Amino acid sequence: MSESRFIKTGVAVLLSLVFFIPFFSAQNFSPATDEIIHLPGGYSYWKTGEIALNPEHPPLVKLMASFPLLFMDLKFDANDVSLVGPFKKQWTFGSKFLFSNDADRLLLWGRLPIMLLSVLLGFYIYKWGSEMFSRKAGLLALFLYAFMPVIITNAQFVTMDLPLASFSFITFYYLWKFVIAGQKKHLACSGLFLGMALSSKFSATVFLPVVALFVLIYAWQCGGELNVKMRRLANFSLLMAVPALAVVYFSYLMPADSGFYLRGLKSVYANWKPDFNLYLNGKFSPDGWWYYFLEAFLIKTPIPALVAFAASVLFYKKIKMDSWSKALVFLPMLFFAFVTSAKAQNISIRYLVPAIPFLILYAGGLAGIMSHELRIMGKEIKSLIHNSYFIILILLAVWYVWSAVSIYPDFMPYFNEFIGGPKNGYKYLDDSNIEWGQDLKRLGKYQAKNPDIKVIYSWSHSSPEYYRVSMSNFKQADESGWWREPKGRFAVNTFLLIRMQLLSDQKNDPALNWLALYEPVDKIGQSFFVYEFK
Repeated sequence: MSESRFIKTGVAVLLSLVFFIPFFSAQNFSPATDEIIHLPGGYSYWKTGEIALNPEHPPLVKLMASFPLLFMDLKFDANDVSLVGPFKKQWTFGSKFLFSNDADRLLLWGRLPIMLLSVLLGFYIYKWGSEMFSRKAGLLALFLYAFMPVIITNAQFVTMDLPLASFSFITFYYLWKFVIAGQKKHLACSGLFLGMALSSKFSATVFLPVVALFVLIYAWQCGGELNVKMRRLANFSLLMAVPALAVVYFSYLMPADSGFYLRGLKSVYANWKPDFNLYLNGKFSPDGWWYYFLEAFLIKTPIPALVAFAASVLFYKKIKMDSWSKALVFLPMLFFAFVTSAKAQNISIRYLVPAIPFLILYAGGLAGIMSHELRIMGKEIKSLIHNSYFIILILLAVWYVWSAVSIYPDFMPYFNEFIGGPKNGYKYLDDSNIEWGQDLKRLGKYQAKNPDIKVIYSWSHSSPEYYRVSMSNFKQADESGWWREPKGRFAVNTFLLIRMQLLSDQKNDPALNWLALYEPVDKIGQSFFVYEFK
């Protein structure tokens, strides 16, 4: 097989895996918490023509995810007081809509557009890597992308982070094409995808000053008198701004109010509880930690990928890039990571996802160069077998693939060997780093085999009974203090167990800290700890 044909086959196989791994994995899960408002919210936009629910996120991803639902005969009450009343109740409406229909069918079709956007991002990682470095570098970057647990996790749920990563990465790809080739059509394409990014999540506004800086510098470097530079800058700005604003305007269903986007931007943290305690390394804090996202990245990224990223920085001289290419890869990544670390709530590594594809792209450049050097060191494969670099690369690649394959379908609670793997993840992070209310389906199957098991579950907006979880066996904190002398078998969701440590301190009641007091006899994925009290 020729090298060209090998690369084409490899790209096809990897892009297929990018789609099918989250496709089959997602079918194991009930809705993650935010899906309960995102998918029904998007459907309500289509049906009513108004962006009434969930204003803290722009509508594009919700519209895309809910589009397949328009071809189904669904129960939908356009006059629901939760939707049209003076006080919008997005959680009430979302739960009612989702679970009064075939929730699993809706989730399957609603998640498909997100998976396809993941494939699109994978394709552009290969495309940019091929054009900037080599086709082999593009293939190796795609390989890194295809088995990244945090990417797979966010590809299988209706959330905004992976779509934002896809649209913002493609925005800078076309900006790079414009700078390299000078063709204005690439600038218009960049503006189009910038509009999609801005219409996906408000954190896309972080990229605006970076984009503006590149356009300004390029317009100035083209030479000419001051008035020529100013006209050129205005021309370039319009080429980007017009398609970007058009996408934002139409995604909001052509609102009459000119301040619609700023009003949504102001609502981002409107529902945030100021007294909420964040969690890291077994400790709680209302203020968070400056290194939260850095640590989350280091313990939730497979070690072979970290080796690749570190090597790409250590051997940066081997990667031949012009100044524009370096700037268009590093500046968006570093600026987004810095602003996220400084401003975003310390809740989940998913907020960092838009920065990761740029790092993967750069690491692919080094991997492509190293593979080329290995190839020219010997004319036959046999001579390479004895090369230590070749053996190390193969071992790292196998280790990397195994990191993803071995934890299927539990990509969300993936943690690397630095902390002992997923079994220890709860000691370091919580929320959607480990459990997001998505395991009711497996809990229902477990309870069917263990009908006497009692359930303690904290995600209040989902519907355990929909997944045949017996509500009669639900336990809640009450005045009886039953948790001090529990009897029988209990399944407790991980997020609640972590938070019970804080509650134990606040109430000065050590009996609430089950993680410290008891060892589980079983687990349901990493979402539920099962305890037996005889």
